[in-house]
Amino acid sequence: MTMAAHSPIAGAEPRARGSFLVMAAMMVALPLVAIQGPAHTTPMDGVNALFVGLYWCWLLARREKMLFPLALGFWVIQLGSCTGLFAADERLRSALTVVEDLYLYVWYVTLAHFLTRRCRIEDVAMIFIVVACGVAFLTVADAHLGLFGGRFAGTKRATGTFENPNMFGDYLVGAFFITWAAAAAGRRIFYAGLPLLGLGVLSTHSNGCLVSLIGGCGVTVAAYPGFWKPKQLGTVLVLAGTLLGIVGVFHDQLQQLAVERFSGSRTEVGGAALKGASERLPIWENILKLVAQKPGGIGPGNLADVEAATTGDKHSAHSEYLGMLAERGVFGLAGWLGILGGLFLMLGRIRTAVAAGFRPLGVEQLYGLFGALAAHALVIELSHFRHTWLVFAVITATAMQAAARTAGAGSRPRLAPLFAEAA
Repeated sequence: MTMAAHSPIAGAEPRARGSFLVMAAMMVALPLVAIQGPAHTTPMDGVNALFVGLYWCWLLARREKMLFPLALGFWVIQLGSCTGLFAADERLRSALTVVEDLYLYVWYVTLAHFLTRRCRIEDVAMIFIVVACGVAFLTVADAHLGLFGGRFAGTKRATGTFENPNMFGDYLVGAFFITWAAAAAGRRIFYAGLPLLGLGVLSTHSNGCLVSLIGGCGVTVAAYPGFWKPKQLGTVLVLAGTLLGIVGVFHDQLQQLAVERFSGSRTEVGGAALKGASERLPIWENILKLVAQKPGGIGPGNLADVEAATTGDKHSAHSEYLGMLAERGVFGLAGWLGILGGLFLMLGRIRTAVAAGFRPLGVEQLYGLFGALAAHALVIELSHFRHTWLVFAVITATAMQAAARTAGAGSRPRLAPLFAEAA
């Protein structure tokens, strides 16, 4: 198949109503995870199927080129899927998991092309923020005022419109940094959404989400060039030294307070952290044993059953890194790290374009988003979340638009190694 040419990069031209409505439909359907059909499908999957089918027909009719971002990392993961499938006990489940991977990647590639060529990133962020803040408002109002009879926060841990609190919290953390990035880029009204999204994260009582949020904020601060100036860096080091000294002097008292806090109720900030660790550590220890026995992996989607057979505890890996390693072997882990590396390189391209006046989103906050995602992946498997791939698409589209802008200013685009063209 030969596709003749790329379509123009979207940018400062007037908003296209059709593209805006398509994005609005996706963003509204994205958080409706609690509404499920056969095989855990959601309204988002119906919207995605219609979008991908029609958009590819349109591309083929126009003979446009298609780029495949993060292709190397994704196909290394699938190589790991093949080695794991060979050793899998439930091969049908593994095959279905691979089909889900392919579906999410094809949707991501299509969405990244659509955002790059036909959407303004500012509008994409705006729709995402409005929908996320709406879901957060419903959840916080239900949790603290009981306005909706427990529909969104009726359990100890709020789930909003999602299936479980960890997935909901991960969605809100991503929305927090996109909101911050949009506000930092000039739409200051979005700063008003940050407290609401923060309260939404707290309502999930997810320690992993809270730590990733704090870590992402730290990465955001560190991403500012001014942070690394001697004066500011010296101040940070002095404060860190002072804090370390206080911890050393009051070590016993602080340790007791920490144990009490981390052993507290799940409804407290930081509560049940020790319980979570006691559940995860045996799983992770068993994963390392499985990897030593089957370095090629035990098959996508097979870990919970293997854990149940060996430990009596039917749980997933609770870690994207270890989950990839256990189910798809070293290739799976290498591919996931490759995807993260590709996203990091894209952020560098976005930072370079700031000097050329391209700033639809604050790049420092996008670094924070990346840091939060990478950190949360330590304690949760998030590669199968639809909103994770949407975040990937937003970063990718921003990087591709940035590359086009810098090329127009006389600089050569350097994103080519990240893509494979259909030729």
